[in-house]
Amino acid sequence: MAEALEELSAREREILALVATGITNQQIAQDLGISINTVKAHLRRIFGKLGVESRTEATTCAIQMGLIRVTPQGAETVQPDADGAADEAPDASAADAEPPAVLSRRLVWRLPLAQGLALVLAAVALFAAALWPTPRAARSGAPSRFVDLPATAPADAAENREGRWVQRASMPTARSRFAQALLGRAIYAIGGLTEEDWSGAVERYDISADRWTERREKPTAVANVGAAVVGGRIYVPGGYDAAGQARDVLEVYDPETDEWSTAAPLPAPLFAYAIAPYGEGFYLFGGYDGEGYVDTVYHYDAAANAWSLAGTLSAPRGFAAAATVREGDGEVIYLLGGYDGQIEYALCESFRPADAAAGEDPWRAHAPLGTGRAGHGVVASGGKLYVVGGGWDGSLLNNERYDIALDVWSTFESPLVGEWRTLGLSSVSGPDGTWLYAIGGWSGRPLNGVEAYQAEYRLYLP
Repeated sequence: MAEALEELSAREREILALVATGITNQQIAQDLGISINTVKAHLRRIFGKLGVESRTEATTCAIQMGLIRVTPQGAETVQPDADGAADEAPDASAADAEPPAVLSRRLVWRLPLAQGLALVLAAVALFAAALWPTPRAARSGAPSRFVDLPATAPADAAENREGRWVQRASMPTARSRFAQALLGRAIYAIGGLTEEDWSGAVERYDISADRWTERREKPTAVANVGAAVVGGRIYVPGGYDAAGQARDVLEVYDPETDEWSTAAPLPAPLFAYAIAPYGEGFYLFGGYDGEGYVDTVYHYDAAANAWSLAGTLSAPRGFAAAATVREGDGEVIYLLGGYDGQIEYALCESFRPADAAAGEDPWRAHAPLGTGRAGHGVVASGGKLYVVGGGWDGSLLNNERYDIALDVWSTFESPLVGEWRTLGLSSVSGPDGTWLYAIGGWSGRPLNGVEAYQAEYRLYLP
């Protein structure tokens, strides 16, 4: 390790130390008064000299080299020698701007205990487990739950393969906080957070062939988004971008032409909402508008290309999940869980758009989840709701199943024991029954696994 340190220039040691604090390339450039292209050029040389392939490995090396110190007074980066401060030529081929930083815009060389506690814990966790240093919100007042913090549990959740879960072909891009949409016999994964950056990647999973293909990228790279299928097109509203801003853009993907277009923007910037299709449009429930969690319910009419305010939630929250259920001659939307900045909700409520249109109270309360959840997935199938993953404050060992007619919850096994949240979930019916497809998510790092669960069997008797 000492030999590797000697190979680094003073500027490279300085940049490596800053990387270890969790701040982004953009912030490193601002703090050092250099271009982001120069920062990226330095990082490529640093990775090459250290023989590492990721920020996680580089961070571990920085701690081991003593470039970042954890002390009773807080955390400090070690000032580099003055002999090598000159920058090398920037690389014009550098990629896009980096995500928001863990710290405020300016790096403070020595942090007092109260301000540096989070950094101390992050540095210790990284050193102990070599976990991915995920970005956090750039806005100083933004909650930390917008992106995942380094986990204290092992990055690889334990596998549980004794039940009905089986693995399918892995998604090409490991990510969390993306939009997932089912259209026909294909599942689309759109946007989200990768290990390195916000992504606009669109990947299509052919269920029958068990094969992934790449499609045209979403124009605006965002995370904490959902998707709704209306009229054969996929609508992806709002999101949280790499600049730490909530967006009001509504982008629409046409699978037939592999093209993106824009539609009427949201009434307000929004992300971390729950989304559910309904008729010729969809509903958005709650979320975060850039300033705080909201209780709004918005409806989008695709035919009119127009938004309207359709009601309010029982409590402001984001990171909930919604599913549309056929009930008699109409449809009902179930809204489950969520997070309000302090607690995770176990709420199970249903929203009746027909009642809202008639001026009546559209909300009904049902038996709550066994465990409060946020960042989970939910789908409806065969008179039941299936809830998979979720949880910010601990590892959830089981998933949950809700019998709508009986108003009763039960648990079923999870393929991952440990952290597993902000995944995509779809329900697919086939000749042998109904399968749940849980894709990607977060478990100490972004995932690309595809887990399939046979929720319902179909038997043909002679």
